[in-house]
Amino acid sequence: MKKLLTEEEFINWWLRKYHNTDIEGVKEAHPEWMDDPQKHTRDFYRTYAVTREQHDEWYAWAIKRLMKYYSMGRKRAEKSFCMDYLNVAPNIQNTE
Repeated sequence: MKKLLTEEEFINWWLRKYHNTDIEGVKEAHPEWMDDPQKHTRDFYRTYAVTREQHDEWYAWAIKRLMKYYSMGRKRAEKSFCMDYLNVAPNIQNTE
């Protein structure tokens, strides 16, 4: 049986690659965020932001992961990922 794709998998990929941590590490580093996670969502994404290039690398990986897992073409993967993207994509650092 195939392992299901989860939001955690997509978030952990960029956390591990660019911040050397994962969701469990974030929970340990910021236990106050666990009291009311929805209130601290913005803090999480600002704290663990990535560059535009890192975001683009993650997005390419995510689309390839969907294509392989569901055996679909690129256009279909990109269209089907649009809503999930909003929940799992890293924030891009403001470089200005």
